[in-house]
Amino acid sequence: YNFFFPVIEKVQQEIDMVVGRDRAPSLADKASMRFTEATIMEVQRMTVVVPLAIPHMASQTTVFQGYTIPKGSVIIPNLWSVHRDPTVWEKPDDFNPNRFLDENGEVNKPEAFIPFGIGRRVCMGEQLAKMELFLMFANLMQSFTFTLSDTDRKPSLDGRFGLTLAPCPFKICISER
Repeated sequence: YNFFFPVIEKVQQEIDMVVGRDRAPSLADKASMRFTEATIMEVQRMTVVVPLAIPHMASQTTVFQGYTIPKGSVIIPNLWSVHRDPTVWEKPDDFNPNRFLDENGEVNKPEAFIPFGIGRRVCMGEQLAKMELFLMFANLMQSFTFTLSDTDRKPSLDGRFGLTLAPCPFKICISER
């Protein structure tokens, strides 16, 4: 879990450089905060809020990768599986925001990154959620430092599956920066 702390420090350095400490981060800052955005994307990849997306229905009989999907079949996209597929993501169980940055440090969104679903039934609130995620995360990182508590129990990154993927309970210490 020590690999999280350098990420937190790098996010905080970027916030200090772009925003400073005298004002709150705004959406106008997002384009200049690439590592922060990549970190948010990596969190979304590893911990898909809704592991199984809204069911879809095949509008016509289709053959996909040798499988026949009859018209009217219910299709349930498994977003968690897509985001953890080792044929798509190098070391998918490792937390690595750099996977979303290209060689020039620009944010790169791979086709397989689909935390809000895919197709015509993509989450209608995607744009609002992305804005809110950025503002909340950047404001929290600007104001606080997060560390694990003194307990021996480390948080699980697996989560608890249900309608949503909920985090397993864990304790952290929050202090003002």
